[in-house]
Amino acid sequence: MIAVLFHGIYIFYDEESKDILKILNGRYDIKPYIVGTMGITSLFDSGVQGVDIILKKPSEALSEIKGFDSVIIILKARSIETARAFLGIIGERTKFDGEIIGIDINTSSLFEVKQGISDIKDFFISIGFKEELIFGGIDVRTEGYCLVRRVKGCNPGELLLFGGIVVGRVTSNEVKVYVKDREVKEISGADIKNHGLEKITNVDIYKIKIDSTPGFETRDCGVIRKIEGEDILFINHDAYSIYKKLSNLRGAVTVGDDTTRVSGYILKRFGIPLIGIIDGDKDGVIKGECFYSGSILFEVNGDDIAGDRIFLEFFKKSQTIRSDFDKLKKDIEVYLGKDILKKTEY
Repeated sequence: MIAVLFHGIYIFYDEESKDILKILNGRYDIKPYIVGTMGITSLFDSGVQGVDIILKKPSEALSEIKGFDSVIIILKARSIETARAFLGIIGERTKFDGEIIGIDINTSSLFEVKQGISDIKDFFISIGFKEELIFGGIDVRTEGYCLVRRVKGCNPGELLLFGGIVVGRVTSNEVKVYVKDREVKEISGADIKNHGLEKITNVDIYKIKIDSTPGFETRDCGVIRKIEGEDILFINHDAYSIYKKLSNLRGAVTVGDDTTRVSGYILKRFGIPLIGIIDGDKDGVIKGECFYSGSILFEVNGDDIAGDRIFLEFFKKSQTIRSDFDKLKKDIEVYLGKDILKKTEY
């Protein structure tokens, strides 16, 4: 049996992904999965049925799935270099012992991540995919007193992210991260955003997710399934936690400009409003706005400080609380008081 793992922000907006799924269903015994927050969002938008969601990183997902001889990873990468880098890391990190084939529909490329004995590679080559070499895994070397990680697949102008947090903007195709005593000492090839980098502590240079993105455009979205839950979720620079708590949500409180916009983009599909705490310092991870009716944004000086105060006062350091959303919205507005520079209602 073959596991088919889809990954990528736009993966199910692309008709080729749907066509490949149909072809594989007709030729092999497969089980399809999707990983990645925005990839999951594209799945909901597409209406494609029968694809299971895994709320883990791709390498972790592959390490945990059982009963498969082979895995096909379907990507829509920004470039062949980003596909090579991503699949190289997957090959190094995953504990899956069977065959792994990577397919990038954007460049019509095929990558043999781990060899196998099936005809999967030959089949994809027969329908027009060209085999390419992949990069090695994480590239870490010692320079002086620092461990130095070379980040592959970056392009000038893209945002540089550590664990989903924007820490700068790429200025060179060669990005290096210098770490000593689990602390980032220097990043070459990027203009640093100190406000983001200060959130990155206790760094494991081998394990931390480091990638870059040009950002993504919002799409017109309506409510695809109204959720009538009871919980209010606190999201602090971590919009990617939404799907783990989605099933019983009534609303959310979000901290951070980009986090608030990504969260709103996802939550609108499920008829869930949010209370956003922002400071006008958006990086452009998401381009555009999309909020469900009843959402409100409070702009303050220093969203992190205001968010910490709200987390302590209203959530008592718990990720979810039971509360009336409209009452909480009013209570937070009163609590922030004169700290609110601007209020935007949707």
